[in-house]
Amino acid sequence: MLTDILIGLGALGLILLGMDWLSKGLKAAAGQALMHFLERGTQKSWQGLLFGTAATVAVQSSTVITVTTIGFVNAGILSLQNAAFVIYGSNVGTSLTGWFVALVGLQFKIDALAMPLIGVGALLKLFAKSSRRQGVGEALVGFGLFFLGLAYLKDSFNTVFVDIEFALLSQLGFWGILLGVLLGTLLTVVMQASIAVLALVITATSTGVIPLSIAAAFVIGANLGTTSTAIISTLAATAKAKRLAMLHVIFNIVTGLAAILILTPLLWLISLIQDALFHDPNPAISLALFHTIFNILGVILMWPLTSRLVLFLNSRFRAQKIGQLRVLDASSLSIPAVAIKTLGMESLRVGQLISAQALALSQTKALSSEGIEHIKQLQAEINSYLQKLGRSQLADKESQALNELVKNSLRLEMTVQLLPELAKQAERDANALLPEQPLWQQLVAAHWPDDAQAVRSCYRDLMRQRQKLKDQLYLLVLTERVSNDSGGDQLLRFAELRRFNQQLTRAMLALAKLQGQPEHDFAEPNQEEQPDAR
Repeated sequence: MLTDILIGLGALGLILLGMDWLSKGLKAAAGQALMHFLERGTQKSWQGLLFGTAATVAVQSSTVITVTTIGFVNAGILSLQNAAFVIYGSNVGTSLTGWFVALVGLQFKIDALAMPLIGVGALLKLFAKSSRRQGVGEALVGFGLFFLGLAYLKDSFNTVFVDIEFALLSQLGFWGILLGVLLGTLLTVVMQASIAVLALVITATSTGVIPLSIAAAFVIGANLGTTSTAIISTLAATAKAKRLAMLHVIFNIVTGLAAILILTPLLWLISLIQDALFHDPNPAISLALFHTIFNILGVILMWPLTSRLVLFLNSRFRAQKIGQLRVLDASSLSIPAVAIKTLGMESLRVGQLISAQALALSQTKALSSEGIEHIKQLQAEINSYLQKLGRSQLADKESQALNELVKNSLRLEMTVQLLPELAKQAERDANALLPEQPLWQQLVAAHWPDDAQAVRSCYRDLMRQRQKLKDQLYLLVLTERVSNDSGGDQLLRFAELRRFNQQLTRAMLALAKLQGQPEHDFAEPNQEEQPDAR
């Protein structure tokens, strides 16, 4: 008995490990393709629904799709309206995995294929040169481990749990159903994988351990349990992430409540469908059919309500501090291209906050210590995400983009360190920073990347104006109206200003380029326009 229990636990571990490898492998093999299709192919509600369904079946993890979708919403690639239907589709996609387990995993001796899958997958993972083929290898190993674990789990149920009276729950009536929902929810929260719980329940149902009505309650609970991942992932997330997570929770609660209320007629309908389609009714297929029908029912219920729900959620979670990230959180790291885009957006906001501090100085206002503290907080959080992204496996273009982000983060750090020097200049001469006002106003109000050309033009005008001031200074020194010491001091202040403007403008133009502006719009200023690099 103890040996069989340990084998059952080991089988569960194989299923979870297999799902993890399968998800990571398929994501590595098709992550970029999924990202581009998600950006282009989810403009309509039905497209988002189909994509969410297909992507969840492909990646074998609704959690991965949910977290990735949150990252796209943060980056502004997906609207909350379109993302809602991707989430609905991911729930439907999870139910289709149940069909795969019921029709393939339990009807055939699939474990005989598991070892060759693991062998071929391991060879690809270890010896393939391209990251895509390595991802395919990792996915094959995951498939093998998943079905190997499923076979051991089935044997474990046949020997260990056959004498457990789960039927007693059905005798409790409605309370037994609620208890089944609670147990399914807890299992999913603990395992953090609704597909694994689904495989567990379908296997138990196929061996006769759990009655169909109680198994259906477990599946409803597993659906509710998936929301725990979304809630946990948004505890320290952006407002957009919290809105999408809340939408996910509402969808699953509405779907679960509807399924509980019509459970008996729904199971009766499934019995009729099974009798019509199959000569020999199978409880595992009945459960897979139930899971699909109640998720589709949830989509039908939520479809007409989604627009109003999105309007309501868009008015929630608005109170965010200046020193808090707005579009970047852990979900952004799920796809490097999304992380790079959101890191660029947050860095641009840092640049605008620095520009606002400089503009205030030019208007004879004092440097805000609180504002500087907010900027430093943002920079610290951005640097933390840059380091996390640096530990990820990146393609060559993504590595280059990451290097660009780091370089421009350092440029912005340099400008923060120069702000106190600019404050001293403003204290000494109230008009010292007046020529910079148009550029700083442009940087504060710019909509990136659209205003990049206007910023370049403003920067050129400032450089010409500053050059004229330098020429005037040379003339004053030459005619002895300004001493050499005073002229040198003034020239040093010009250099500080020029360095500040150069690093700030370069950083913001380069970061805007990462948002998708054509290459020629972000070329560095030509040599005569460039500030000294000293």
